[in-house]
Amino acid sequence: MTGNAAGSAYPEGAGGLSVNLLTLTITQYRRDFRKYLMGAAERSGGKALHILCEDKLILSWAGAERVEYSTSRNSYGLRQIISDHLQPGPILGLTGLGATRLDERAVTLAANLHKDLSEVHWIYDVYDDFMYNAEGSDRVRRLMADAVWRCRCERTIILDPDLRSRYPTAYHLDNASHVEPLPSVTTIDAKKMVYIGSIDSRVDFEWLDALAANDVTIDIFGSIHTVGAAETQRQLKALIERRHNVSFHGSYESDDLPAILGQFRVGLLPYRVGHPMTDHVNPDKLRHYLYAGLEVVASPIPAARRLERYLHLMTTRGDWVTVLSELTTTRSRESWPRESNTWDRRWAELVNLVLPDEAVTPTPQVDRRLSAR
Repeated sequence: MTGNAAGSAYPEGAGGLSVNLLTLTITQYRRDFRKYLMGAAERSGGKALHILCEDKLILSWAGAERVEYSTSRNSYGLRQIISDHLQPGPILGLTGLGATRLDERAVTLAANLHKDLSEVHWIYDVYDDFMYNAEGSDRVRRLMADAVWRCRCERTIILDPDLRSRYPTAYHLDNASHVEPLPSVTTIDAKKMVYIGSIDSRVDFEWLDALAANDVTIDIFGSIHTVGAAETQRQLKALIERRHNVSFHGSYESDDLPAILGQFRVGLLPYRVGHPMTDHVNPDKLRHYLYAGLEVVASPIPAARRLERYLHLMTTRGDWVTVLSELTTTRSRESWPRESNTWDRRWAELVNLVLPDEAVTPTPQVDRRLSAR
């Protein structure tokens, strides 16, 4: 289903009312991948509202930040803004704030809203492994926050299917992409490669170095994460000094991805294998690459292995000559199933999960092979 599909193909609530979406988060609207799920809700005829919970609340909708709300003001006014914007119709609420520690202000704000907005169908949004390899007292605090949100919410959704080992009753709502096919990339030289995403402890610089030893160019777009920034900066600088065919361009916005990806033929996922930070990641960059029409070379982390039929998997010390040759020759691979992996499809899945008795359209026929181990 595409964003231009007929309105009758979208899910609706009881009485034909469109379903609305509320997102409570600690991520800025312009950087939040859930804003594309909001767009799907809006295309379906519903309304969507994004609330950034910091020292002040920032409310965003229809593609932009709209209202700042002081946390010192009476909460009645905020409840009224939310109700006025998201009614009539049922409201689905995504929350959890990344299982942020319960003693942080953002969690207190979200918890109060959660209590005040009793009409909302609250969903714990587990979009990553929220333990983040934490240890000691920090891990205990994260576990406590995780337990609280599980109890408060009607449902739990997980982005990585392997997290069912921790959330056995959760629904796997897979990732998607807002990027449209870019036919022009098929004419670009396969030596032109790109990595998009956060530069952090997940990135395998040895893998990138092994690739850069070949006749290719690698362009890196992304921000250096604050956690472990000094070491990450050191490794990135060393790579660029050693390999003059590697370039770093800094941060980008997700809305810029079509213009960025349109310059390259191959997308890269150079993540460390067997690392706690990559065992449960489900990178949206894989789908961005595939939707754009790029070939993809990825290290064999679990998320990449699930999509192996669409990718070229490669280890640091593997046969780079062979995999680079495959990029320039005809190779029998399955086509990426775009229609079953759109944000519109994900929105339909979510509505039918939470409101099964009210939804008027059948559950979308998602390609479940993508969830297979």
